[in-house]
Amino acid sequence: MAIRALTSPSPPSPEPGTVLLETERLVIRRYLLSDAPALAEIGNDPEVAIFMSDRFPNPYTVEDAETFIKNLNPQHDPTSPPEYPTTTAVLLKVAPADGRHHTPAGDGLVLIGSLGVRPKPDVFYRTWDIGYFVGRDFWGQGYATEAVTAWTRWMFATWPELLRIEGGRYSSNPRSGRVMEKSGFVLEGVKRSAVVKNGVVLDALLYGLLRSDVEKEST
Repeated sequence: MAIRALTSPSPPSPEPGTVLLETERLVIRRYLLSDAPALAEIGNDPEVAIFMSDRFPNPYTVEDAETFIKNLNPQHDPTSPPEYPTTTAVLLKVAPADGRHHTPAGDGLVLIGSLGVRPKPDVFYRTWDIGYFVGRDFWGQGYATEAVTAWTRWMFATWPELLRIEGGRYSSNPRSGRVMEKSGFVLEGVKRSAVVKNGVVLDALLYGLLRSDVEKEST
């Protein structure tokens, strides 16, 4: 079923590397092929993969990352308009002093994670699902909350017809729940025993953020 596309008065460019927004510490932009090695390093960590869906390959190689980034080209994803922020890279403006993290594009930025959005079909077309992950080296420093908070507000501002953003987590991942709650999401329900990940039965928790919730922040 085709997605009913939302329109924007100022849609972002779909070109690879386009910067969508910046926060105090982060840059959120479209992926470049040069991001593949850093993305593979993050995605191949079992402590990250355990919270992902099974669509995410494990192990996660540089070739997997390159294929993923190449397939972000609009011609490979006819279900979403090319200007949608289907999947974006989250980069740290100041590289850690340990020297372990390289800058994929040579611009001094360090890839630390990813944000994605999936538009829902049919009568739910004014709702978007989000997903995100941050590399383990960058946990516990508020980066995920900073990225999700800014990104969701940017999406509501850029697409005025967007009513709702949903996010989910496994019951085994309370850290993700704290990120969403700090970003303004509300826990709306629990699907009991809905997930089997690596042979373990888990609950699935659903969170929602409304445009009206965000609008209240500025009043």
